[in-house]
Amino acid sequence: MSYKAYFDGSCSLSDCGIGYVVRDPDGFPVCEVAEYVGRGDALKAEYLALMALIQHLISLKIDQADIHGDSRTVVCQVNGQINTREKSRFRQIIMSIRLYFNQHPGWRLKWIPRTQNGMADSLATEGLCFIKSGK
Repeated sequence: MSYKAYFDGSCSLSDCGIGYVVRDPDGFPVCEVAEYVGRGDALKAEYLALMALIQHLISLKIDQADIHGDSRTVVCQVNGQINTREKSRFRQIIMSIRLYFNQHPGWRLKWIPRTQNGMADSLATEGLCFIKSGK
């Protein structure tokens, strides 16, 4: 049985927050993470959220996971459904993420509507709050 994981990135006034959730095969939360990740834009936040989630899955030694995100661009570029331009500013991170997926054939990346990604979205927004609180 597969774990289920959800990621999201958020951006406000060039500050970026990320959030992700990992649930075990029975649906119980393994982790819920919210982080401030610096300056950038919404797409950068999405890629950073996916990369952070992947690194967490590796640290937890999770080999079977359905990974969900609501950024169609990120999901389609990583899955190779949209070509990544040679000069794309995200090409390096996309290639790194693809390598991780190649090394973990039990991981599947799927697009979901934003309405089905509420917890990760809330955590990404919470991550934006850490810049104000200094955490």
